[in-house]
Amino acid sequence: MDCLRLSARQLRTKRLRVALTVLGIAIGVAAIIGIVALGEGIRSQAIETIQTQSDLTLIEVHPQTDQNVTQLITRARVDQLRSLSHVTAAAPVFTDSYATKKQTFLQILAVKGDEIDQVLRLKYASGEVFSPGAYEGVVGADLSTMLQRNEGIRIGDTFIAMVREYDVVGMPSDREVSLKVVGALGGREDQFDRVMLIDMETAALIRGTDRGYDTVFLRVDDPDQVFSVVDRITGMGLEATGAFEQIRAVNQFMDAIMIVFMLFALFALVVGGLMITTTMITSVYERTREIGITMAVGASENDVIRLVLYECLLIGIIGGIAGGSLESCSLR
Repeated sequence: MDCLRLSARQLRTKRLRVALTVLGIAIGVAAIIGIVALGEGIRSQAIETIQTQSDLTLIEVHPQTDQNVTQLITRARVDQLRSLSHVTAAAPVFTDSYATKKQTFLQILAVKGDEIDQVLRLKYASGEVFSPGAYEGVVGADLSTMLQRNEGIRIGDTFIAMVREYDVVGMPSDREVSLKVVGALGGREDQFDRVMLIDMETAALIRGTDRGYDTVFLRVDDPDQVFSVVDRITGMGLEATGAFEQIRAVNQFMDAIMIVFMLFALFALVVGGLMITTTMITSVYERTREIGITMAVGASENDVIRLVLYECLLIGIIGGIAGGSLESCSLR
């Protein structure tokens, strides 16, 4: 306590110098806090925007491609995905491509109506869902507009779809299939605005084969659990995509930015430390006579060093508190 009292008294004798040093440290501390707060604020705002504009609980699962060979997802693997914790629904899908007679491209998603509705929570602008086993389809909002504009096809109309097939020697031929548009989805601002949904059994009959799935859509019950579910999916040898990738990209970008910010903050700390060192070196040189008298009356070298270090400590504490208070006031 005597050392602290003596250190405080010494600081009071050099008020202007100590005040300038404390001010420099306070500015450095405030800058560090401000930089960290700014970075985390930007991160939080970006993630909040993604959460508002995207569906974070929807995960799209694909098989991994090995040497340009893709192994489709089996029903057994779909059951494994459905059994994962926090997964509330799963909808396997296989994709196909048709065209109208006027060559309007149709991206087909072959699904089971009840499963896809549980996952996507479909909302219809008009019409209704297709019947199981029927040659019917539901079109996305953008595709519905395109078909009306280019083909004159509206809800309730039946049209001819051209299905391209290849024989054993690779020669293409087109087969005609009649499909009825029974519904149109409301705008979703995603890939489902541009596709046509048809029943999976119907799609298998059109192609003449019952193959595996190239996509599985999963619904997760909690956005905070998405990354743990994704880790388990990748552990099964599958790939997962979705809006969560935007959050991962934001976190990676902000981590890199924060490293740069912290380097600048480190420089501020070094400058603050140098300011304290300069102040104390100057103080020691000015007090050589006083230090000599102190040691002559019985003070040891360690006592003198301890006295100087306590002065450094007090300057650092005062500067840190002042910097924290300064930044706290600015954040308000």
